[in-house]
Amino acid sequence: MYSSSLVTELKKVVSFRNYWDLTEIPDLGQPTPESGQYYQSASGAIRLDYISSLIQEGRTLTEYLDTVETDAITEMLNRVQTEKNLSATGKYIAKSDVIFNVGRKTTNITNNSRFCGVAFELVGDLGLMAVINKIGLYLTAAVTDLDLYLFHSSQAEAISTYTFTSTRAHSFSWQEQRIEIPFDDLDKGITGGMWYLGYYQDDLALQSSQAVQYTAMNWVHGYCNSCGQQNWDAQYKSIYSRLKMSGFYVPSASLPVTKTEAFEPTAVVWTSSNNWGFNLNVTIACDLTQFFIDNRIALTNPIKLAVAMKILEMMKYSSQINNVEEAVKIMIIRDLEGAQDTKNPPLNEKLADAIESLNLDMGNVGKDCIPCARKPITKYGAIG
Repeated sequence: MYSSSLVTELKKVVSFRNYWDLTEIPDLGQPTPESGQYYQSASGAIRLDYISSLIQEGRTLTEYLDTVETDAITEMLNRVQTEKNLSATGKYIAKSDVIFNVGRKTTNITNNSRFCGVAFELVGDLGLMAVINKIGLYLTAAVTDLDLYLFHSSQAEAISTYTFTSTRAHSFSWQEQRIEIPFDDLDKGITGGMWYLGYYQDDLALQSSQAVQYTAMNWVHGYCNSCGQQNWDAQYKSIYSRLKMSGFYVPSASLPVTKTEAFEPTAVVWTSSNNWGFNLNVTIACDLTQFFIDNRIALTNPIKLAVAMKILEMMKYSSQINNVEEAVKIMIIRDLEGAQDTKNPPLNEKLADAIESLNLDMGNVGKDCIPCARKPITKYGAIG
């Protein structure tokens, strides 16, 4: 598993060199490649004027080059995962399940102008990602567009906001809402740290509603040992072993002026026996986005060859191939299929060799996602 941001980052490794005559083909606007290499070096047939003459009418050159890069890099990543025995990294460590089944209801939670909810901390492995699939809230009255906020301990503003709408009073309501909680997120500048999902009690009060607390489980210890729910306890601990969770609140006196401004982590009060009405459906999986980004320069040759092969195949099978001179057609075929007289292997074989020879640094990825990897050195404090 990896996010779409990975392909965007890998596009920076190799670039297309501008055409020599910018009056004929304008500047592509691509950044200087991080590797210093260009796709044109993979084959003499990869020329922007040749490509321009073959793409469909109405399609721009920059649009085509961006699409072919995306497709080729995605296919290359899938091959790397398979051939380097990384395909298991897409596995679910804890399959989609609720954190706890409905337990014993106690009293309604008084609205005291606090911000309250559930905090999350992935247990220190780069490559892990928790995904909240559904949010459940038990409220005394139905609500419409109740604002939920997602904060991170390292960021000054809310990462995201969501709205929750229910139709039931004095009962659990569920809403599908995908929320990714990665260990590492380059786009957001996040590595490790704590995530907070919650609501402002004043917003609940405006809709004449209160949350309801459950006591059948404890955020730290799981289900009670005496209530005969060993299966539920094992279910919760399969998630908690990778994703530490706890109820929390921030007193009204410690809240910032604006709702999207982050509170100070030191103001958080931990409540291991209070769920503040929340239940969640969670999946724990492996996500190697940052792993591949960290190894992107090592992927230079596979990226270059994969994109070159994609373009040459298009040129070979294009209905406009007659627009390309005969010598170029021969060059395309020789690069794609290889040539015995020059002992030049097929491009697909070159790509396979480049992937096989990859030396990827797995040192910062945990054993759950890459069993042979070392544990990361950096550690983060646990939920209090």
